[in-house]
Amino acid sequence: MNVIQALMFTGAAIGGSLLAALYVLQEKLLYHPTIPTRAYDKKPNDYGMDYIDVDLVTQDSVRIHAWLVKQERPKQAPTLVYFHGNAGNIAHRLPDVRQHYQSGFNVLMVSYRGYGSSDGFPTEKGMKMDAAAALEYIRDRNDIVDIERIYLFGRSIGGACAIALASMPGTRDAIRGVIVENTFTSTNDMIDTVLPALRFAKPFNRNNWNSLDAIKNVHVPIMIIRGLLDELVPPDHSMKLLAAASKARFTATHVVENGGHNDTWWQGGSAYRDAITEFLRRIERGD
Repeated sequence: MNVIQALMFTGAAIGGSLLAALYVLQEKLLYHPTIPTRAYDKKPNDYGMDYIDVDLVTQDSVRIHAWLVKQERPKQAPTLVYFHGNAGNIAHRLPDVRQHYQSGFNVLMVSYRGYGSSDGFPTEKGMKMDAAAALEYIRDRNDIVDIERIYLFGRSIGGACAIALASMPGTRDAIRGVIVENTFTSTNDMIDTVLPALRFAKPFNRNNWNSLDAIKNVHVPIMIIRGLLDELVPPDHSMKLLAAASKARFTATHVVENGGHNDTWWQGGSAYRDAITEFLRRIERGD
């Protein structure tokens, strides 16, 4: 073997090893349940919110955890099924959820598999089953909530989760609308932006979260919220999703000029809350 052949062989071996490592470890690159921590440091009652501790079992027999934050008269309020981003846990979203609570909503906060106190390990396939189990649970709680007023809310990868759930057969009649915030068209498209050096590995991505295709099968109204200072998801992703939502009964947008990827809800203030409330009112008026 000459020097050139040896270098080619070594390069191929290194490339193959890198590709194998990326394939095996891709979930650890995408999902971060331990950043900053997997443990719950607060609970809803620490924020003055009444709640029910919920354990669900998914289609593939994984136990996941959730909190159902409920109003004093929960059957008189709409309910958001809330899907968070790829890091941390539901306790880290309590300040945000308190805003929704103050707007008069019940909120089912879903802890994906491998997050918080849920069992299992996060994958796209598994998280879609988590979302389906959460919707099935809240649809069965007619004793607590008005099951005719269920909406999906998702931020970042949670938006991909909400869109995927809304696109599933049978979901159309189970929910009234979808709200997503700072979400992306697909993780393959995000690789082009965040990790362009890994473009070669996209054919091996098993966590594509292709919202651009899924949103084409969503029939209920969709609201897309975006922060113009989002440092992670390019702003054209939201516009592409909006254009692709051709079957939705109607679409709405809300822009937060100084909103970053993780703080749009905070920077948006009362206008952010009012936009969501008006979107739900528009649906319930039958516009």
